[in-house]
Amino acid sequence: MIDSKGVDAGLLQTRYRLTKQRAAILRALEDGAHLTAETIHERVRAALPAVSLGTIYRTLDILRAIGLVQVFAHGGAARYEAALDKHHHLVCASCSEIVNIPAPQIAALALSIAQDHRYSGVDAALVVTGRCARCAGLARNGASTTGG
Repeated sequence: MIDSKGVDAGLLQTRYRLTKQRAAILRALEDGAHLTAETIHERVRAALPAVSLGTIYRTLDILRAIGLVQVFAHGGAARYEAALDKHHHLVCASCSEIVNIPAPQIAALALSIAQDHRYSGVDAALVVTGRCARCAGLARNGASTTGG
């Protein structure tokens, strides 16, 4: 979900203002979904029919640079989200569902590893893959009906 105070603060700290394109992109992302630029383009065109895909990409780059949008790329097209908090991702290998997971202990682990190798400016992004409960259930049910 988008924290409107965070959006306002993020824009106030930069030279950028909240244009109708930026506002439309943030609205497109407000449900917390991880969307491709093309999907964002489709959603934004409902309000701004003349907006181009190029404008979407340029605006996403600006929103990323000022910290209002994050990008997540794993096994395919980059996906964008408006989450302002640090988090990691849980990805279903079957249906590609993406779930945000807080994992504050990852930062300490990353820092420890980096210090062991004399790295600085540390950041970490964890992606955990597996099967969501729905897909695991489908696999179990499919196996039990055909296996015996």
